[in-house]
Amino acid sequence: MKDRTRERVALGLGLLAGAAIGLFLNSDKGRKIRNDAGERVNELSEKAREEFNHLSDEARARAERLSKDVNQAVDRSREFVSSASESIKGRAQWLKGATEEKLDVVNKDFKAGVDYALKNIKKRAKELQKVAKS
Repeated sequence: MKDRTRERVALGLGLLAGAAIGLFLNSDKGRKIRNDAGERVNELSEKAREEFNHLSDEARARAERLSKDVNQAVDRSREFVSSASESIKGRAQWLKGATEEKLDVVNKDFKAGVDYALKNIKKRAKELQKVAKS
């Protein structure tokens, strides 16, 4: 029973406190406190709204700057890749031309060497024929 008695006392005290607060808040002084509290809540809510709008605008501006920076970086990367590609193509064409020139020189030298060797073989063959006839 002790627990029930405590519960009833607590309920009674809660009802009395609620009634006292209700009467106080309904009095002139209580209405003034409620009005003051409402005005303060409105002020804080307006300040919070203004701060949120400011932060939102700032975040939007930063996002736009970041987007612009990213787009510029992408454009510069494309230009670099295009420039590098043209440079590589140019060097490849030069290398191809230089290689063809070297191959022509090597081919001419090889033919000259073959002609020289054939000339010497023919010369030696004639000498051997003379020796063989004698």
